[in-house]
Amino acid sequence: MSDGRIRILMVTTSLGGGAGLHVHQLAHYLDPERFDVRLAFAPGYPRDRWIEREGIPYTHMRWRRTLHPVATIQGARDLLRLLEREPVDILHAHCSIAGVIGRLAAAWRHVPHTVFSVHALASRDYQPAWRKRAFLEIERGMDRFTDRYIVFTNALKNQLIARGISRPDKIEVIPHGIEIPPAPGAGARERARQRLGLTGGELVVAAAGRLETQKGLVHLIRAFPGVVARVPSARLLLLGDGPLRASLEHEAAAQGLNGAVRFLGWREDVTELLPGMDLFCLPSLWETFGYVLLEAMACKVPIVASAVDPVSLGDALVGLLSDPDRRSALATSGRRYMESSYGLSQMIHRYEAAYAALAATERCAHARCPAPGAATAPRSAGGEA
Repeated sequence: MSDGRIRILMVTTSLGGGAGLHVHQLAHYLDPERFDVRLAFAPGYPRDRWIEREGIPYTHMRWRRTLHPVATIQGARDLLRLLEREPVDILHAHCSIAGVIGRLAAAWRHVPHTVFSVHALASRDYQPAWRKRAFLEIERGMDRFTDRYIVFTNALKNQLIARGISRPDKIEVIPHGIEIPPAPGAGARERARQRLGLTGGELVVAAAGRLETQKGLVHLIRAFPGVVARVPSARLLLLGDGPLRASLEHEAAAQGLNGAVRFLGWREDVTELLPGMDLFCLPSLWETFGYVLLEAMACKVPIVASAVDPVSLGDALVGLLSDPDRRSALATSGRRYMESSYGLSQMIHRYEAAYAALAATERCAHARCPAPGAATAPRSAGGEA
């Protein structure tokens, strides 16, 4: 803390998806009078441009979103050099690859405090048993290099404890939050639908996120022929991009959905488009806390989130598309619930308290650091390739 501020390095695999949004929120909104925040991430997502425009200091890492031996080693070397050149008080790691590399690098460079946010467990269902076991042992082994875990739900905290990954006093629950926009006005739906070229009679289901296996979108596409058969005006809009786009487009064509499914790619106007949707669907295979659900609730769009079973998923979509009164009731209750619990300022204040409490302790011997008590963003622009 050379100038009295707490120096924090946010290390994340990339700025894609909800994890990228979360890191961006912290970097942008933490009090710059108290916290000096820098980012380290692999480039390749639209949010990278937001970081550049806002002048948030960053350094690019050469690792990838998927495990690649050479790239992973190169990224680890990048991070070690960064920590040698620019010491920090807290290294806050996010996501699996950056989570492992970041915590090991912090130990190697003697960073005083290390935090890990669990956006998803590396060991999970839908994996071969040997891989799930191997990842679980890695997660358990990394506990000795972790002073504090931050999770977004009590359910995830309980999973970490039940799996023997860490102990309760090292895990803090801080729910996500978003800037709560005004409730959409009477013209918001029409404006959104005009922007998308939709007619008044179409009933639109939206899904948003990276087009990767985790998001379960192939199951939504496979469920949709049954939806269209019962609700002929149903349309599916997919917002986002990723490595599975071509295969998902092929699957949509194979299901005979060419006129009913549209792939819109990455959009920076999602919050303006959401009021034009009739339903939002999150069919993820695994998910800890989907930011996009908060955005949908803020825009008064009812949600179907499902453990993936194409038949039951299709039935849920048809049931709501066929019942406008129930959609309206869910939209109203969802907005009210989001407003009461998931404001951005609440989230930021809790992170500021957690960082301040951790920085006030003696240098952590990682597993032996006491639990934090109640604690008591213009920056220099630019980045490095």
